[in-house]
Amino acid sequence: MRAALPWLGALSFGACLLAAVPARADYCRTKSCDNQPAYDDVWQTQPDPACQRDNVGCLLQGTPLYWPQTCISFSVQRDGSLKEGIDSDLLDKTVQSAFQAWLNADCGYGQTPSFVIADYSPAVCDKAEYNKDTSNANIFMFRDASWPYPNSEDTLALTTITYNTENAQIYDADVEINSAEALFTFSDEESDTVDDLQSVLTHECGHFLGLSHDPTYGSTMYPEYSPGDLYQRTLDVDDIAGICDIFPPGQTIDRSVCTPRHGFSRECGTPPSTASCGVATGQNSGALPSALFVVLGLGVSALGRRRLRA
Repeated sequence: MRAALPWLGALSFGACLLAAVPARADYCRTKSCDNQPAYDDVWQTQPDPACQRDNVGCLLQGTPLYWPQTCISFSVQRDGSLKEGIDSDLLDKTVQSAFQAWLNADCGYGQTPSFVIADYSPAVCDKAEYNKDTSNANIFMFRDASWPYPNSEDTLALTTITYNTENAQIYDADVEINSAEALFTFSDEESDTVDDLQSVLTHECGHFLGLSHDPTYGSTMYPEYSPGDLYQRTLDVDDIAGICDIFPPGQTIDRSVCTPRHGFSRECGTPPSTASCGVATGQNSGALPSALFVVLGLGVSALGRRRLRA
């Protein structure tokens, strides 16, 4: 396992040139009401009656999801993508770069969001799961063989968040990357770019940290990606306002508590017996079995590909 030490981007000084983040920006936080299938944010045209949205597209009902700790761990799955020739080290570096964009957000007057990230890579488990009685990991993983969800040709990645529906605490987050359908590249030149993995992962890290889709084109959390684009690597004013709202600057950061809920494990959990309640997967309606629904919820968000016209 790599050294599980929190890492934090360097602060940018020069206060004379800095301005505070605007008080209002069109970002949306993921809320406890947002427990429907992954693709409603991208393709659904009518809001769920139980989860009304405002004129920007943000949910009006529900409590914003949040991590209960300020040091959050992630793990990349050890196999990487054999299909695309991306090993776990390259994936790990790209995930770190994606999180760095959020860590370095300028919340105004040289301050950054109050959180750090710890790297607990690699993970052996290749499933998006939450274990309610044993150790866990927040895993980034490729799906080489097939994409097990609808709209495979139009989806680049999927983030699944398990949370407590009573207080909106995030318990677990897993990111699946659609290497079965996409062609991921790493170039800094748009002319050499197909599906930029760093852009995709920066977007998914936004979901991982608690942000929902932003309807403003040009933002990292915009729900669509055009082949060749690199702009979603870089946060815009909406993204910055959102992450600074979730992790206000100036708060105490506890670097001693970074492990996932119930501790860290590289391995998948033991499947529950038929007599016990298990966590639902991203393939179903998004709700957990009724016996657990009062405790846990499942929220999923996908990044879609915008088709280009000939």
